[in-house]
Amino acid sequence: MTDNVPVEYALAAVMLMVAIGLGLLTLALGRVFGPARRPQQKNPPPEHGGRTGHKTWVQFRLRYAVLALLFVSFDMEMVFMFPWAVVFKRDGLIAFFDMFVFVAILAAAIFFAWKEGAFDWEY
Repeated sequence: MTDNVPVEYALAAVMLMVAIGLGLLTLALGRVFGPARRPQQKNPPPEHGGRTGHKTWVQFRLRYAVLALLFVSFDMEMVFMFPWAVVFKRDGLIAFFDMFVFVAILAAAIFFAWKEGAFDWEY
């Protein structure tokens, strides 16, 4: 087993060189065949059609992020409940109390979000 260590290092070095070479080849091909760079004043950002003449810093509500986190918490609850149903048949009451603690923690988080107004849709 110790005889193959230099061979394994050599293979790793070759793979690293191939990966770096492919990355550099991709960058070179992009520079050769890609569009030419234009001066900054003639190159407006394509996302919105042009440069604005006013301040573009806007505030947005974090409500959507909170709702996304709540969705993830419900989703993770289901991810853990399906395997738990299999283990519950085998372990019985211990598995029941484990899931009770898990659901209680999730319920506390959802209750906190509800108390903070995460589910209110008024603007």
